[in-house]
Amino acid sequence: MRVFIVGAGGQGGPCTTILARDQEVEQVVLADIELEAAEKVKKKVGSDKVKTARVDAGNVEELVSVGSGCDVIIDLAMPWLAPKVIEAAHRLNIHYVNTAFDKPFWDQLVIGEPLLLDREMKEAGLTALLGCGMAPGFLNILTRYYTDQLDRVKTIKLRLGKKKTDLGPYEEMITPWNPGWAPVQALIDCAENAYLYRDGRYEEVGPYSEIEEWDFPEPVGTLPVSHHSHEEVYSMPRTIGKGLEYCDFKYFVQPQPAALVSMGFASREEIDVKGQRVKPLDLVAALLPKPGSAFLEENVEQLKIKDKTFFTSMMIYIDGEKDGVRKEFKINCPNFNTPGLQLLEMFGTSLVNVALPAIIGAKMVIDGAPKGIVFPEEIDVVKFLDHFKATGIPYRWEEL
Repeated sequence: MRVFIVGAGGQGGPCTTILARDQEVEQVVLADIELEAAEKVKKKVGSDKVKTARVDAGNVEELVSVGSGCDVIIDLAMPWLAPKVIEAAHRLNIHYVNTAFDKPFWDQLVIGEPLLLDREMKEAGLTALLGCGMAPGFLNILTRYYTDQLDRVKTIKLRLGKKKTDLGPYEEMITPWNPGWAPVQALIDCAENAYLYRDGRYEEVGPYSEIEEWDFPEPVGTLPVSHHSHEEVYSMPRTIGKGLEYCDFKYFVQPQPAALVSMGFASREEIDVKGQRVKPLDLVAALLPKPGSAFLEENVEQLKIKDKTFFTSMMIYIDGEKDGVRKEFKINCPNFNTPGLQLLEMFGTSLVNVALPAIIGAKMVIDGAPKGIVFPEEIDVVKFLDHFKATGIPYRWEEL
């Protein structure tokens, strides 16, 4: 298995080190527009399987040249570049996986149009698996696993919360913001209008709409959450079916990005600053941490502290019917990246939450999956979970 990874940022490192330890993997080509970033990852991974290259993810010709001889592309570049990378996969006659997607797929799902490059990939017998990380990705897989146990699905609610227990009640407000992945994209997502699916149709709402308190398991606890622009809400009404009436995704309200959005610092429109034309988002981007730093800076002492002080909870609530009787599921997915030291020993990184599902998705599309543009909930979810458990990862979700 030869894998072409596009993007050496936040997930490029974890993906590379996991693949380099995999006996089924012959070669990993890690490419980025900044060759130095790929070289830093290669040096830390320390495997002869890893080759590096410079590539512009927006340039199909470059992608085709670098990816020649590979079996699958794992696209970890910015989501809006996906159409270019899928086009390159089609030209290379190889499969494609990404961990996040954006326009035009969002718009096409909302209005029910055919998906870009779906026909071309189907005709070539290829699969493009969109959004196969943690969320979207693993969350979609689990949602489908439980909705498959119902005759009718009325409601799907997805919730994500985080808590740092080493900070006082107000310290978090004055702590520099680091979302743990591409900060600029994370801020853009916070500023975007969100979609939910209500009464059988898509509905657009503004950022931070319909704030409510959600009870996550301790130690995350009760947090305010609001509608958030996220992939699951776009694909699930189309793929789950079964009479679904309502679907949403709500993210916990963080003080720093909420303040930046409300003050206009997430804007991509130029403004005049003492005679200089400046995009507020560019200013913020210059100050935020680089997305690849978490993997490169990962160390044993840091993980010992993190396991005890950083907690996440992703929850799935499903309301439906089985044999005419109402049935509800409430599923909790706690922190995927713990126990950190054990994961570091197993995979070469504790940052497996996005990278590992993407790799399993890549193996599944090579082995055989629906052709064309597909989403995680459309592949064999039982087989996916079997692959997941077979890695030996100690992680398990909880049925509440």
